[in-house]
Amino acid sequence: MKKFLAGALALVFSAYVPGGTATAADDNYPSRQITLLAGFPAGSGADVYARFFAKKLEEQLKQTVIVDNKPGGLGSLSVVALKNAKPDGYTMLIGSADQFTAAPYVFNAPPYDPLKDFDYVAPVFSQAFMMLVNAKSPYQKISDLTKAMKEKGAKGSYATSNFPSVILAEMYKANTGVPDTLQVRYKTSADSLNDFASGAIDYMVGDPVFGLARSRDGTLRVLAVSTAKRISSVPDIPTFAEEGVPNVDVRIWWVLAAPKGTPKDILDKMHKVMTQVTTSEEARKFVGTNGGEPMTLDSPKATLDYATMDTKRWEEWAKIGKIEKQ
Repeated sequence: MKKFLAGALALVFSAYVPGGTATAADDNYPSRQITLLAGFPAGSGADVYARFFAKKLEEQLKQTVIVDNKPGGLGSLSVVALKNAKPDGYTMLIGSADQFTAAPYVFNAPPYDPLKDFDYVAPVFSQAFMMLVNAKSPYQKISDLTKAMKEKGAKGSYATSNFPSVILAEMYKANTGVPDTLQVRYKTSADSLNDFASGAIDYMVGDPVFGLARSRDGTLRVLAVSTAKRISSVPDIPTFAEEGVPNVDVRIWWVLAAPKGTPKDILDKMHKVMTQVTTSEEARKFVGTNGGEPMTLDSPKATLDYATMDTKRWEEWAKIGKIEKQ
């Protein structure tokens, strides 16, 4: 894992090119194609979201909006590409905000400053994580899983595929007294399915796009969501607190961001359009189907303020998750 991250970060730094300077806003913006950078592979849950919202923005703006996938470095390659893009409104990034806000706490030498190198346009939605087990397992509740993991001890195992899942797994262990079971790290949640099927993995913390899809096809069972309150779109799934695991409230949010120096009138226009998209009935239904909830803030400035809060929250979460800087 460390070799992978080291290689990815080497690419980040070798690819560095100083960003352009701000230019006057396009009077007819957008007058040409807009590119939305995405930090994860085509076909991933994140990519599904990115392409949905790109299509909705395209409909609102009456201009082509394409998704450019730049996976690698836990999403950091795409963020560096955004930092180095011309701040003219034609290159933006849509993705999980922790690609920005977690950087100071997961990298020894972060390739960007989350609060100085970008203009935050608008939030998109918020998203919980889920505790998952094999649908054929005997675990119907978290209490069943906890009892089994205490009996298995170090022979127990669980899967993670990103930092939020690592943090939630540590919260679960700390608040239940489950011993240090074996963490198996995967590049994507889907990569764990064979090990689940073979019984090599006992449980997993995953994103709701993956978790709900696998729940619906009968592969996995969802035991709980990571938010303090139940998610309105999937109200039948209990929270960790309801299942006897206190002090768990892990929710990430997606954001539309631009290179620093993007003209204010472009930021304001894209904030207005993005808000219209995220509050549409079609978007509410799509996000809800995948276990998320629409999220809005009043302005790009309010979005920056929220990112500032999120950066501080990641400092605490990194400690809880025992995350070693790479």
